[in-house]
Amino acid sequence: MLAERIMMTHLVTAHVDECISDVLIRMRKAELRMLPILNSDQTVAGVVSTFSVLSHIVPDYIVSGDLDQISYAPDMGILKKHYSEQASKHVSTVMERAPLLISKNESLLSVSAALLSSGKHEYALVVDPNLHLLGIISTGDILEFLNSIQAGDLNDA
Repeated sequence: MLAERIMMTHLVTAHVDECISDVLIRMRKAELRMLPILNSDQTVAGVVSTFSVLSHIVPDYIVSGDLDQISYAPDMGILKKHYSEQASKHVSTVMERAPLLISKNESLLSVSAALLSSGKHEYALVVDPNLHLLGIISTGDILEFLNSIQAGDLNDA
């Protein structure tokens, strides 16, 4: 089974020069946690996820554990201040620049292995040789596909 047979092709994307708050609204409306980010020539520049945005909002000293008593930190004020500082910036400032890229001709087993070995991605961007986005495959897509296969269908897959 090749990646192109199960990839999602109805895609929601963003561009590198869009502001973070607009991209987050689009993600929320589409019920997504990740969006591919495209350059002006429509090639893949990276991906933005709710995780990558949040990682730019929560102060490093909180994440690293340097603060002895997190419960006493003025959490909402800090988070809102940091969010406000990030919200109007271009999404390129918080995107991951090295997403997992695969070819439409990769096998499902190869895609699954790449997803697992990447360690932090639950999705792979399917691109052509010029880095134009063709589709997305998530770990959930793979599991859903495997769940849908009947025992007699294995020879066709």
